[in-house]
Amino acid sequence: NGTFLKTGRAIGIVGAGNFTSSTVIPILKKYQAPVKYIASAGGLTAKILAKKGKITYATSDYKTILNDEDVGLVIITTRHNLHFKMVMESLQAKKHAFVEKPLALNEEQLSQLVRVYNEQQGKYAVTVGFNRRFSPLAVKMKKMLGTGAKNIVATMNAGFIPSKSWVHDLEVGGGRIIGEACHYIDLCTYLAGSRIIAVCMNAMGTNPQENTDNASIILKYEDGSNAVINYFSNGNKSYAKERVEAYAQGKVLIIDNWRSLKGYGVKGFTKMTTRMDKGHRAQFGQLISFLENGGTPLIPFEELINTTKASFAAIESMKTGQWVVV
Repeated sequence: NGTFLKTGRAIGIVGAGNFTSSTVIPILKKYQAPVKYIASAGGLTAKILAKKGKITYATSDYKTILNDEDVGLVIITTRHNLHFKMVMESLQAKKHAFVEKPLALNEEQLSQLVRVYNEQQGKYAVTVGFNRRFSPLAVKMKKMLGTGAKNIVATMNAGFIPSKSWVHDLEVGGGRIIGEACHYIDLCTYLAGSRIIAVCMNAMGTNPQENTDNASIILKYEDGSNAVINYFSNGNKSYAKERVEAYAQGKVLIIDNWRSLKGYGVKGFTKMTTRMDKGHRAQFGQLISFLENGGTPLIPFEELINTTKASFAAIESMKTGQWVVV
């Protein structure tokens, strides 16, 4: 996309939930990012967080953020069903948008968003919080894998979430495959360095529901790479939550729960360990640098669209029992 237009310097955050308070605000503070606003529907949680994070303004009306020319970046961490609308409104207000995954919950939302993005001629960047690809372990893994077709297996021991939770509500959360497994689709795409062309998904059970959270997704890539994502909620929390394996050109690389990377058959490398790092710090660091200096977006827009479409295709594949072309 080349360099983006210079926007305002300040940041506005919409959404004052747990992720915002425990992850977003502490990291932004560490980078001394100019956060000017925090908005929440009721206003009260925003007020509490603003005080705690020394943020100038708290509001219950996020349009205040959109109307302020000083704001160049809107960070959206609301419930999933509001994401696409708030991203579109940010772009129309001539601001960059960072949104927690997912970008949209269905094809209709996604096509509306793409239309608005194109109307702005791509002057304003959209970033989705696919933080795993920014983890030092993922960056190292990709580098050591090199080019060419790869086999990737990514397993998420996601844990049980009660059926009454909003996450499972197709209208609000979109279900965990669209709402969460998209993290892994993005990670596999990053490691493969190619584009998804077809998707197949099989879910556990004899008659799985559309909001299943026990499924295996197979991704077929343009360059011949093959990825399998196992997203399971029926495991045990004493086992590692995340594991990523990659096989290529006589090498095997394994990330264990974002704490270690092991290499087999990799010249001069056997192991790298870190404290748990899922890439949030590096992601926000790059985002702030982008806001200040312009440059290319963190993840190409086409890739965000490809990942989102692949998540929809996974559900369609489960329903039809067929491969779905993306």
